[in-house]
Amino acid sequence: MREFIFFICVCVGFIACKGQDFHYNLESPDQQLKLNKKLNEVSGLVSISDSSIAAVQDEKAVIYFLNPASGEIMDSFDFGKDADFEGLTFYENRFYALRSDGSIYSVSETHEKQKFKFKKEGDFEFEGICLDKENKRLLVACKAHAKKSKRDYIYIYTFSLDKHAFDEKPLFKIKQDRVHRKFKPSAIGVDPDGFIYVLSSFSKTLLVLSDSGNILQNIQLTKSLFPQAEGLTFNDQGDLFISNEKSEKPANVLVFKRKKSNSD
Repeated sequence: MREFIFFICVCVGFIACKGQDFHYNLESPDQQLKLNKKLNEVSGLVSISDSSIAAVQDEKAVIYFLNPASGEIMDSFDFGKDADFEGLTFYENRFYALRSDGSIYSVSETHEKQKFKFKKEGDFEFEGICLDKENKRLLVACKAHAKKSKRDYIYIYTFSLDKHAFDEKPLFKIKQDRVHRKFKPSAIGVDPDGFIYVLSSFSKTLLVLSDSGNILQNIQLTKSLFPQAEGLTFNDQGDLFISNEKSEKPANVLVFKRKKSNSD
């Protein structure tokens, strides 16, 4: 009887997951944009407009502006001392660049900047940041918790754009073995419907969450297409952009056009 109930629960869960519309064919990008060598270690992306995507790369305090149709660098500016920058987002004419230790650099279009620290003790490691506009906050993905005993969970923290500070407790705490035992976030994004996408380059996995943190999709990615996937963003039309650092192939951005569904 217990085995039968377990079987029914698995089937219901599978049906619920399949019932969620997924708008992208991740086996077949609509475009592959080759990046300049200056972005061989591209680590973060954010869509600014239909005509511009901004990017950062490891070890450089530089924001690059890319043509979303070609990947060409259109402009760039330095915003401070070089460091290990792992993510980038944008809100109300300010960029928010994430350093691997959790520090967030807020940079205006006139290059005025502020720095906000992640104040929990220990060697935390972070690798993803995005805007949650509806809740006026940033979502910040933790790659590795400072305590080894807590690394069997995936942690998503929030940064209030009103208070300019991290919230004390994580927004989501997801058991890692529910997703992939090697899952380590490398990027995070919110699509136009409010669903949260968390990318793991290490396990080649894309996790889709509801706004309450429920797992909707758990997608295994093809290694040949996503050898070193470190950046993720959406444009206003819902098209998905995922960047790969240079590996055996040049650094690139893969573009997946949002597919129409019955609910659109």
